[in-house]
Amino acid sequence: MEHFLATVKDTVNPATQPVGVNLVRDASLVEGLKIKMRGKRLAICQQIAYSRMYSWSTWTDAETGHCAIGTACTGMIRPPLRIIDGSVNTGVYQETQQAAAAMQQLMPRVEPGVIGVLTYPLIRPFKEITPDLVVLYVNSAQAMRFVQAFLYHHGGEFVMKTSGDAGVCSRAVAQVALTGEPTVEIPCMGDRRFAMTQDHEMIVGIPYAWLERTAEGLAATHKAGIRYPIPFQIPSECELPPEHITSENDTRL
Repeated sequence: MEHFLATVKDTVNPATQPVGVNLVRDASLVEGLKIKMRGKRLAICQQIAYSRMYSWSTWTDAETGHCAIGTACTGMIRPPLRIIDGSVNTGVYQETQQAAAAMQQLMPRVEPGVIGVLTYPLIRPFKEITPDLVVLYVNSAQAMRFVQAFLYHHGGEFVMKTSGDAGVCSRAVAQVALTGEPTVEIPCMGDRRFAMTQDHEMIVGIPYAWLERTAEGLAATHKAGIRYPIPFQIPSECELPPEHITSENDTRL
């Protein structure tokens, strides 16, 4: 993880911390841990916000997971009927309940049985705990750099799926946990309204097994000249108005 963190900082340098996420099924994993935010009703996006912005660790379970959609996506509860049948989205995200149900039925969800979700800044992990996955918030140019890193070894194309809803919990957490593949996602309304996500931000989710591979891709493409921030090509003799251009008649020292 140290190599991944150092490489991300050197090549991409996101504004907020990479976050480690664990979908905990064994209570012994968190016994005795000093978790900063525990016992508060939080959505998954808020947990990640605390970790990436304040470097706080957080924990929610079935009793304290505040957003039913996110709590279901991460396997802490079974998806309620109002979610599965589309009632929760009808007339909001979709015109009809049939359309809303079609969207919800394709949303990635971890199999129920997760007792809680643990988040923490990756730079301050808990001893002897390996994250299941890592979540980062980046701008679109930084997201491009991660896609380039993901494709560095084997090429091909990077396929991004989105529903415009439940961004971080369904795609960056649940989908990554289910597929073992990285993802790029658009933050949802709740993430923006309740977790301080900014208009320019996008989400990158990376499974733990991909961290070293991603670091290698970032470093190699950086060395090859694909840099962030993207350097502008500044022309010489730019087209200024004539009176703004120095001439032979201007006084020299």
